[in-house]
Parts: sequence; structure tokens; C-alpha cells
Amino acid sequence: MACFTQTFKRLRRRLRHDERGAAMIEAALGLPILLTAMVGVFEVANFFFVSTAVENAVLHASRFGVTGSTDDGTTREDQVRAIIAEQTFGRVDMSTVQIDTLVYQQFADIGQPEPFTDTNGSGEYDDGEPYSDVNGNGAWDDDMAVADLGGAGDIVLYRVSYAANSLTGFMDWAHRAMNISSTVAVRNEPF
Repeated sequence: MACFTQTFKRLRRRLRHDERGAAMIEAALGLPILLTAMVGVFEVANFFFVSTAVENAVLHASRFGVTGSTDDGTTREDQVRAIIAEQTFGRVDMSTVQIDTLVYQQFADIGQPEPFTDTNGSGEYDDGEPYSDVNGNGAWDDDMAVADLGGAGDIVLYRVSYAANSLTGFMDWAHRAMNISSTVAVRNEPF
């Protein structure tokens, strides 16, 4: 037993001063933190890039839309979609992006419901109450806009929404995409 104790003490003394393998243990502890931080930086940078690209695309599309011009053999809607695809550099899946173009008579109408007479005093529209059918669709709407690119002098709201996926797949366990949207309202030129 005494021999075992002495051997153990010598081994302990020797191991206390032995630094072999220390770098491997430090790397095993530090590398996951470093890699997580790097992936996080890539993910945040990707989000900002896609967000900026979508905002830029909406601005370019609205600049084209105000002119009222069209190329032969294509519609204005298709050209707006093509501009958005081009300005997002392939980082936006055009099959899942939502592009809304809404026409209003004036800037103050943006996001406003169709006017109605609140006969029962509830503070909101109820079936059967009289209303002004501003957009001409035969039903009361909580937004008086008409989905279109508008004509000369119309106010057009361009809105692009996109659910951006993770760049690296690192955050896929959360099963949530980051919602990116951009909106701009412009008045069409006389054309």
C-alpha cells in the first residue's frame, strides 16, 4: 500500500508540471465558441445584405413604375418582377417573394379603410352598413387600394415581402425564416 501511495504521489507531481496536450484542451474548449461567433457574423451579414438588396430592388422597381413605360411583348408587372429579381442578385427566391402594388387616389388614403357610415355605433364596419366602394370590387375593404400599377398621376404603393432563410443552415433548428419587407409610395408621372 505504501508503494502505491508513493507511486501515486510521484505520478501526481509529474503530471502537475506536464503541459503536453494543454493546447488541444484549450482548442477543444475555444473552437466551438469561435465557430459559433463566425457563423453568427455570417448570418447577420446575410440578413443585412438581403434586407438592403430588397430595399434597393423596391426603389428601382418604383422608379421604373412611375414612368409607365413597357417593353414590347411584356407587361409592366413582369418588368417590375424582373427588376426585383435583378436587383437582389439571386439572393431572393422569386417563387416565394410577395410583390404588392396598390393604387390610391392620394397619399393620405394609404392603408385607410373604405369610408362607411357606422349606423350601430360599434366603431367598426359591420355587414349591412352603408359604405363607399372606392376600389369598385363590390365589397367593403379595410384597405381602399386597387391592386395595380396605376395610371398617370396615381399614387402607387410598392411593397415587397420575403421570408429569408438561413445562409448556413445553422439556425434551421428554429424553423423560422427572417421576414424582410420594404415599402415605398410614389406618384406616377403623367404618361
